[in-house]
This record gives sequence, structure tokens and C-alpha cells, in this order.
Amino acid sequence: MKNNILLYLLGLILLVGCNKDEENKYISFALDTEHNSVEGSFVQGAELLSNCQASISYVNAVGGTATFSSEEVNGIRIEKTSLALDDKAGTVKLRITGVPVELGIMYLPVTVEYMGYQYETTVSVVIFEDTDPSGSIEFKMETTPITNMKSTVEIPFTVLPTMAAVTASELQGLNVKITQDLNTGQGVVALTPTAELLSGTLEITASFGARTPVVKEISVNAFAEGEGTAESPYKISDADGLNKLKFGLDKVFILTDDIEVEANWTPVGTTEAPFVGILDGDDHRITYHINAPTNDSQAFFGTIGAGAEVKNLNFSGEVTGRNIVAGVAASSAVALENCNADNVLVKGENNLAVLIASGEEKDSRILTIGKDFPTLINITVGETSASELLDVLPMDIYMNVLKNETNADVSYNTSDGKITADITNGDFASGDITVELKLAETGSGFNIISLPKTITIASKKMNEGGDGSEASPYIVADGEQLAAMMTNAPSSYIVLQNDIQLAGEWAMIGEFTGDLDGKGYTVTGLKINAKDANSGFVKTNKGTIHDLKFVDVDVAATKSFGTIAGINQGTIRDIEVSGKIVSTNTGDLLGGIVGDNLAQGVIENCYVNLDMTATCGMVGGIAGRNKGTGGVAIVRNCTSEGTLTVTGSKTRIAGVVGRGEGPDLIKGCLSSMTITATTSGANGVGGIFGANNNNDMKIEECMFTGSVKSGNDVGGIAGVGVNVLNCLVENASVSNTVSGSNGNAAGICGTNKKYATNCIVRNTEISGVVGTSKAISGINGNYQNNGTTKGCVVESATIKGAKVQRISAINPATVSSNTGAPLADNWTYNVTLLDGNNEDISSSAIDDAAGLDGGTVSQAQMTQSWYQSIGFDMNVWEWKDGKLTLKNVGYKRK
Repeated sequence: MKNNILLYLLGLILLVGCNKDEENKYISFALDTEHNSVEGSFVQGAELLSNCQASISYVNAVGGTATFSSEEVNGIRIEKTSLALDDKAGTVKLRITGVPVELGIMYLPVTVEYMGYQYETTVSVVIFEDTDPSGSIEFKMETTPITNMKSTVEIPFTVLPTMAAVTASELQGLNVKITQDLNTGQGVVALTPTAELLSGTLEITASFGARTPVVKEISVNAFAEGEGTAESPYKISDADGLNKLKFGLDKVFILTDDIEVEANWTPVGTTEAPFVGILDGDDHRITYHINAPTNDSQAFFGTIGAGAEVKNLNFSGEVTGRNIVAGVAASSAVALENCNADNVLVKGENNLAVLIASGEEKDSRILTIGKDFPTLINITVGETSASELLDVLPMDIYMNVLKNETNADVSYNTSDGKITADITNGDFASGDITVELKLAETGSGFNIISLPKTITIASKKMNEGGDGSEASPYIVADGEQLAAMMTNAPSSYIVLQNDIQLAGEWAMIGEFTGDLDGKGYTVTGLKINAKDANSGFVKTNKGTIHDLKFVDVDVAATKSFGTIAGINQGTIRDIEVSGKIVSTNTGDLLGGIVGDNLAQGVIENCYVNLDMTATCGMVGGIAGRNKGTGGVAIVRNCTSEGTLTVTGSKTRIAGVVGRGEGPDLIKGCLSSMTITATTSGANGVGGIFGANNNNDMKIEECMFTGSVKSGNDVGGIAGVGVNVLNCLVENASVSNTVSGSNGNAAGICGTNKKYATNCIVRNTEISGVVGTSKAISGINGNYQNNGTTKGCVVESATIKGAKVQRISAINPATVSSNTGAPLADNWTYNVTLLDGNNEDISSSAIDDAAGLDGGTVSQAQMTQSWYQSIGFDMNVWEWKDGKLTLKNVGYKRK
């Protein structure tokens, strides 16, 4: 080599970025330097061609966009380029530009900006010398077209100069691997097809410096014949070829043989990307099967779009789906031509058809089952029969009774659409029947069958009176009547007549839209084994449940759960719950009243006294989550007592609401729970609220008198809170206890995202792990989103830790990312500061009403008028027994 080797030994850098996002989750993005590489020709003094690229590998991406760039080194560089990281792990290709200056091995440094953080990696580049820049490139390689490609094809080549770069263009569905010996110029191009390969032309380019590149073209086709056009359709002879329909939605295909697909078929085309090409069966048959009983839109085609043609085809097999299921297409905008699917057995819950189940060209007869399909036929005592509308269209369907354990005669009348149970023959016993519905008894439509449905036939009074209206609600007197009316009349008005003792395991109600009035009575023995997501006394409440007590609740949950409702979009008020909840769910959402309180959901005047243990996150004594997206979600005037213990590295845990995600309101709530979440990684734990991800929610007029322990951010009101106003922490204990904790412990908020105003911490102990780098403070720890502390008071408190402050851990006005308003009007009385060795260091505090330790006030000065002078609202607070307390907080038990 003529020149000195330019060696930038930056090393192999594997820089992992760990960051807590707003949701207190952790990401671990990394650049995998070991697998970085370059392709193309890098020759001294020659302008780099467009095929000179760097491949940068990454892992643990969480979506979003990353920006890549490099400084210029040895005359070459990477211009700033922004690319989406859609996959968790992958490789991006970046063009390298410039003119290399010196020969040798160099390391090009690459900077990556991602999720607000900067990472660095390197890629090694070898700069070659061209002693004859005006010379030519010799490139020898066979270019015979490849057809019916199903496995790897290797094509040898020879190139001179031997160091010339050999690169390939991209072709959908084809993986290309090039190996080359730079000493001999010999190499191999290995072509491996994937399921996505249709056809196309692959370009193999040999380049070296300023010499004219040489390009070889190879025609590649997954089919034996065809180009996917009307003049030259792809010819399909087997299941592999048939699967190509999914990757050529606008191409033209023709069958040359009958085809049987052994694997479970995935429908071709979606609403977003429909099939708009042509499939001509040439009178051949496709045999396929789909087994997806929980999936909608199941058929050979998912969606056929406008302009498509499907013709001259016969179908056989079996398709099982949930809703919108057919023998040929779930949806189609065009009519089929000369197609038959009478030999496809179609099964599902609803909207079942022979050919097409929905869309502009759907079948004229589709088996449709309405929402009022009966689950109960009640034969009133003294009667011998009862009928219910089957709620199925068309009415002239065929009903087949698969199982009957009641000895009743069951029949269906196609003229009025009613199913009748008759017990005239005697020996009747209450029980279930199982039926299936067919579109036709014989002929076309005989193959369209509903999945089995169960109907209970009973002979008992379902209620004690009423018609379910607001003026005349159904009256229930025992557990069986309560279960029956909640199940069969979920949109009605229902009232309790007396206390109720439940027996056995509660069968959860799907969706309740009516009004359940407990009249203050007690339901004892609610036992739930919650194996489904969003379980509870009802799964979803969109109505009103009120004035009811639940005693001796016994819950075992493996999925998201709320005692009264898994999801609430209605009103739950004046409810009391006591007992125990054990959740082994490793995901999220557990609430003493509601799991997920969504927009327009209101929980008010509720009380819990529960022993709760869980392995999940988003846990609250009242609600697991308030998610007011699209409207306010409210928790108001509620009280939580008992214990809440969460194991594992879980986040967003609190005595009232675990998580907030919208314009939420928590107001007038009281918690005295003993809350423990001390595993390393536990984070966002509060006496009232756990953690939030926005600035829209409010926490107002709330009070905590219990004990809360966490591994990281922990507060008497919130672990990570926002907009905290007029809150009180009294006779409480707040601590982070895990060795090595790097979170905050504070009387109000571990981390505050907006403001804490007119809050009081009184007779409370706040402590943190010795050695933590975070301060333990009386009001707030860290700040985000322009947070601040104003007009707050810490009275008769002990604050213990390696780094302690009476008011605030830091000055929000100095937060670099989200500068907050300066601290102002914060005061303390009788506050003891202890270091990690329990030594009293109170004298180290600096009196300053706008500082980290606040100003000092005497007990004599702390009068009602003094509190008013720093902003306390006497419409909210009251002066009682020589101190300020909240007027209206918690549930007033009846």
C-alpha cells in the first residue's frame, strides 16, 4: 500500500440505551455493531457509486423513527437519513458517499438519534487501489432464466479485478447471498425464494472505482409459466403456487390442475388490501380448510375488491370462523362467475353464506343470528309450554337439536320464527338443550351450519314481579333470580327485594346496560374464578349499578379483573365490597370495584375493604385504570381500606386508581390501605394514585392515611402524579425500600408532572434506601412537563435518607427538559431530617419559602387565616380542632 493506513480504531461499540418513558416502562434499544457490514466498491480517488452502502443492525426497537449520520472520515460519509424502525430487530441500509482519500482499513463512525437519545456504532471499510482507472471490468456469469423456482439456486461467477464489488438489486420474495474470494475473483450468487416470490428480473452488478459497472440480468419466476398479466397469466399447479395469490393481489392467475391445500388456509385479501386481480379456475377444484372459530371474515378470499374476476372455480373443504364466514369470499364487491361452493362445510357464529357473506355482491340468503337469540325459555309454573322468538334470518331455516337433557319436546316454526318447549309428556327437568341452525335442510345451504348454541329450559318464577321498566322494575329475591334476570334482561330495571346469599361460582354477565338497584341490601358469597379478560360481576357495565353491598367476596383471577365490572362505561355508585382478591395475572388491570374505567365511566360513593394480592400492574383499590380517552373518566368520593400486595417488577399501583390515561378526575377519595410493592423494578406506587401518561387528569381533595412501600417512585398521593390540588397525607408512612433503588420517595408525588398546590403532609414518616442518588422529600421528588410546587405545608414529619429535603428534591425551574415554575410559598413546621445513619441533620436545612427546604413557620402562626393567605380554599378545607382538614372526603357509609 502506497499511503499510510488510516485507522480509526473506535472499537466494536455495543451501546444499549435504557430509558423510562412516560408510562414507566423500560426500553433497551441497542446497536449490534458486530453484525454491521458494507457492500459496494470503495476505491481510492473514485466517487462512490449508489451501491456503496452500510448495513447497520439494531435490536430492541419500539417503533418510531431513527436518524442516522456520520462525520466525514477519509473523504467518505453518511448523510443524515431518517428511517422508520418498524421491527423490534433488523438492519437498515444507508448510502455512503464521497471520494476515499487514503488506502487501508478504516472505521466509519455512525451516530443514531432515537427516542430522544443518541447512540454510536461503527462500520469497517476497506479502501482499495485501482492502478488502471480507465480499464474495464470482466464479469462472467450464466444468465439463463430460472422458472418454477422452489429452492435455492447457486450461480458461480468470475470477476476481474478480483476486488471488484458484486452486488444485487432487490426483488420481492427473493433472498440473495453473494460470496466472493477477493484474491481469485471467483464467487457464487445464491438465490433463495420465499413464499412472496412471484417473478421479476434480478440485476447483478460488478463495480470497481471509476470503471464502468457491468450489469447481468437474470429472469426469475416462481411459476413454470406466466408473467401475471392477462396476456400471460401465472399458471398454478400446486398449493405453493396457490399461496402466491396473497402476494400478487393485482395479478392474473389460472389453474392447470385440481389443488388440495393441506395446511390451514389464510384468507386472501383484506379490507385495506383486497384481491383485485383475476383467478380463473378453468373448471378445476380447490380443496382447502380453515379452523379459526374466534376470527371474523373467514373464507378462501377475505376481501375481493372492485375490478377483480374470480371465475370457473369449484371449492371443497371446511371453513370454521366466527362472524362473516363463507365458502368463497367473506366480502366481495364483484359477482363470481361460474363458481360453486356447495361442498364447503361453513361453520360460524353469525353471517354465514355459501359463496359470499358480505359486500355489494353478497348472497341473497345469509344465515344471520340476532342479538336477542334466546338463552332461556322459562315455562311459568302451571303452564305446559313456552315459546321465544329465535331471532334468526331468514326464518325458513332448519333447526337441529343436538342435545336435550330436559325431556321437553322442542320444535321450531318457520312461519313465525319461534322455538317452543313443550312439557306435556311429563318427566320434565330443568336443563340445557344444544341446537345448531342450517341455512337449508337439503340442497344448497345444507352446508351452512351455525356453531352449537345452548338454551336453558326452566320452569320457575324468574322474578317476583315487574315488567323491567323504570316504573315497574323486575323484583328478585334470591341468587338464581338475580343471575337469571341479569343474564336474560341485561337492559332492564332490576331491584333487590331482600339480602341475597349466592351459591357456587358466579356466571359472569357479558354486558349490562340496565339499572340494578340493590336498595341497600347485601349480596353474600360472590365467588368468581376469572379466567377471561375484563371479568367481574359484569364484564362490561354501560348502565347503572348502585346501592348494593357485596360481603365475603372470593376472587381468583388470571386475567384483567374488576369486582363489579371488568370495564365500566356507565355509573357505579353507593357500592360496598369486602373480602379477598388473588390475581395471578402477569399482565395489567386489577381493581377492587372496576378493572378499566373508560370514557364517561363514573365510580362514586364506593367503599372497599379488601385483602388484595397480585402479580400484575395497573392495580387500584377502586379502579385499575382510568382511561378517559374521548371523554372524562371519574372516580369520586370513594374509600379504600385493607391491604394491597403486588409482587414482581410491576408498575402503576395505588390505593384508589393505579393508572390514568385521559382527561381523568380523581376527587374526594380517601385511602388507608397498607400498600406493598417492593420488588426491584416496582415503580409508580402511591397512596391514592399510581402513575399517568398525560397532563389532562386531575387529583383533587384526596387524603391518604395508610402505608405505602415501593421499590422506586412512590408518593403519599401519587407515585407519578399530575395536577394535584388540595390533598392531605396524614398519619401515614411512605418509603422506597429496595436496596439500590433509584426512585423518589415523597409525601405527595414521587414524580410530579404538572403542579402540586395547597397540599399538606402531616404526622407522616417518609424514608428512602441508604445510598440512593434521589432525594427523599416532603412534597415532591422529580418533575416533568413543567411541574412545580406551590403553597404546600409539611408539618410534624420525619424525612429519612441519604439525601433529604423538607419540600422538594430539586428546583423545577432548573429541570432542563421541562422547566417548571419556581418553587413558591412552601412552609414547614417541626420537620426532622435524618441521614442514612439516623443522625439528625435538621440544622442543615435552609429556610427559604421558594427553596428546596421551604420556609419555617411556628405552630402559633399556622392559623386558618394564615393558610388562606397562601391560597387554601375554605370551601374545600375547614378549621377543626386547631388544624386544617378536608371537608368532604371519602365514602360516607350507610
